[in-house]
Amino acid sequence: MLILYAGGIFALSQLPLGAGEPLFPHIDKCFHAAEFAVFFALAWVATGRRTVAAFLLTFFYAGTDELHQLFVATRTASALDLGADMLGAAFAALLLPPLARLWALLRRRILRPQHSKVES
Repeated sequence: MLILYAGGIFALSQLPLGAGEPLFPHIDKCFHAAEFAVFFALAWVATGRRTVAAFLLTFFYAGTDELHQLFVATRTASALDLGADMLGAAFAALLLPPLARLWALLRRRILRPQHSKVES
């Protein structure tokens, strides 16, 4: 799934930027953060829930994506975009491990066999 998502990012990076006035200044940074929060989540699963490995993989791919945009006519590489990418990844890195633990706890409680006192 991670490879397909990375391919999707690559394909979107090939497209020309849309013309027109954005809803608010720097809205693209929100999209960058969301895009790489999802990338981090997929990388986290792909690396066996290794947060550091997933973060490094996300950083590497985000960096290569910015470099790739140097070679696309209507695009530019931006340190601010890379920063937004990593902010999204950091947000996901902070949220995913505790959410995964909560999910595991809830699953154990919901799926735990119930013993009735009457059946004994």
